[in-house]
Amino acid sequence: MKTKLLSFALMFAFGTQLQAQEKAPKMLKHVVTVTFKADAPAKGVKEVDDSFKNLAVKRKEVKAYEWGVVPKNVRNKANKHVYVSSFASEKELEKYGASPEHQNHIKIGASIIEKVEAVDFYVEK
Repeated sequence: MKTKLLSFALMFAFGTQLQAQEKAPKMLKHVVTVTFKADAPAKGVKEVDDSFKNLAVKRKEVKAYEWGVVPKNVRNKANKHVYVSSFASEKELEKYGASPEHQNHIKIGASIIEKVEAVDFYVEK
């Protein structure tokens, strides 16, 4: 009897969790990969990193933010950083992109950046 009750409770809890996930809106991820020039000074790279972080803090459209450095290895010899911001909708991303803060941000580090790539996608559950 205890086993059946425990099984039922676990199935109910798992089912409730799945329903909550299905009802939650999909998040829009904005992923930016920045490849820095080989001679980019560490201070300049940090300025770009800090600018991304500060922008995520200042703009309420950003629901979550994370970043990291792509490890240098045989396939990747460049200094690449990846910045991921999460948004509730495309409208929020557009508002973020048009903001004065973002317009100023995209100028920071321009002289030490070799390449910028961006992709947006909805998280599938």
